[in-house]
Amino acid sequence: MNIWPWSKLKNATLKEPEWWKQTLGFFQTGSGVSVTPDSAMQVATIYACVRLIAETAASLPLRIYRHVDQGAEPLHDHPLTRILGMAPNGESTAMDLREFLMTNVLLRGNGYCQQIRNARGQVVELQPLNSRYMNVDRDRDGSLIFDYQEPGGGRVFGAQQLWRVHGLSFDGVTGKSPITLARECIGTAVAMEQHGGRLFKNGLHTNLVLEFPQQLSDEQFDRLKKQIADAGGITNTGKPFIAESGLKVAEIGMNNDDAQFLDSRKFSVLEMARWYRVPPHMIGDLERATFSNIEHQSIAFVRDTIRPWLIRLEQTIYRDLLNEVERRQYFAKHSVEGLLRGDTKTRYEAYKMAVENGWMSRNEVRGLEDLNRVDGLDEYLVPLNMGSATDRENDLADTVANIASIAEVRALVSENSLRDESDFLEWLPDFYSRFKDRLTGEFGVSDAKARDYVVAHIELFDEHPVPSAIKHIERQSKREIAAML
Repeated sequence: MNIWPWSKLKNATLKEPEWWKQTLGFFQTGSGVSVTPDSAMQVATIYACVRLIAETAASLPLRIYRHVDQGAEPLHDHPLTRILGMAPNGESTAMDLREFLMTNVLLRGNGYCQQIRNARGQVVELQPLNSRYMNVDRDRDGSLIFDYQEPGGGRVFGAQQLWRVHGLSFDGVTGKSPITLARECIGTAVAMEQHGGRLFKNGLHTNLVLEFPQQLSDEQFDRLKKQIADAGGITNTGKPFIAESGLKVAEIGMNNDDAQFLDSRKFSVLEMARWYRVPPHMIGDLERATFSNIEHQSIAFVRDTIRPWLIRLEQTIYRDLLNEVERRQYFAKHSVEGLLRGDTKTRYEAYKMAVENGWMSRNEVRGLEDLNRVDGLDEYLVPLNMGSATDRENDLADTVANIASIAEVRALVSENSLRDESDFLEWLPDFYSRFKDRLTGEFGVSDAKARDYVVAHIELFDEHPVPSAIKHIERQSKREIAAML
């Protein structure tokens, strides 16, 4: 018979800490309870925290973008878009893989996936690796190597073959397991839960003394033991207990009320939630939650809890999954807008402010509400009193040019309809002499620019028929006058 399961360690190395610690009982806590990442998941609070963070991070849209002059544009045809958004391999969905990765990080401090690349160096598949079996070391050259010793065989990976994510780290390479750091807190919670279970199982206080005025006979002692056994258990709660032969019952030590057993269990929930920086209301503890603060706590959860994990994921994707050429222009980014959405009234008020102040288009708002785009709604609206001094000057110049252009064209069209061609051409120089004075006096155009303008327009009538010349002036005069202002 094997005292120690050494046969399971035949592929392991002395650098593999977790297996050895579990085998030798190094995870024992002061409460007498052994805490491992696997056993910690049986604690409701740990399970809720890990599931909440892992599912939230894994369910957010994750896309690959390319830097462009106007900002960034999503790459729908890049292999990582499919891998991280839909199917990373033939067995898992993207949600499954990212949830697995985050669960490993949240329990053991590190998460790993093996990369499969094509001939162009692009990642085309990701395979999950359980971080329980991963040992991190350095070779003689100082490069990181990852010794993966799973049951049935082992493999060695280089850093360039893995997508690796870690949490809080003391060396910048491997993360510390939150379960290891919080084992005393978790062990106390497990001990209290076991104590409560035994209490309900036995059904009687164990901190009691039964006192008789005289020694019991063997028959009396056996009958008392049977009566105690029959009264125990949760199914016998409330049944009367018969006291005879002068029996007196005395309590010793503290009972559950004195020890504030229930308060201690509530405190352990808060304590474990602190380790994962999760608001209590998000794991079912609504004791301190109100309608006025629960929305702000949810926003704080995105900002303080989820956002750091998303940044870790995005930066490790950039480091591990993009090749050297892609890193010059591509990056990964999550979309968290859905988590920050308020109620309908609050959202619509925010959209109204964004559209009216000109930093969102109406089609961008429709996109956030999962509505189709509508032609003509891509324009950004800017309030008249929000423009810059340059904008106002340009608007004024445009207005002045429009007035001058309309006056010129109307005069030409009107006189052309009343005169024959020769009479119109005789009238033309006198009109443009007066129009030049109007450009310089009323509209502020310099004398030289006004003179060049009218000379060029008179020459149009020498080179083209009158109707064609008028049409040309109608199309170009506003732009030409605006350029002179």
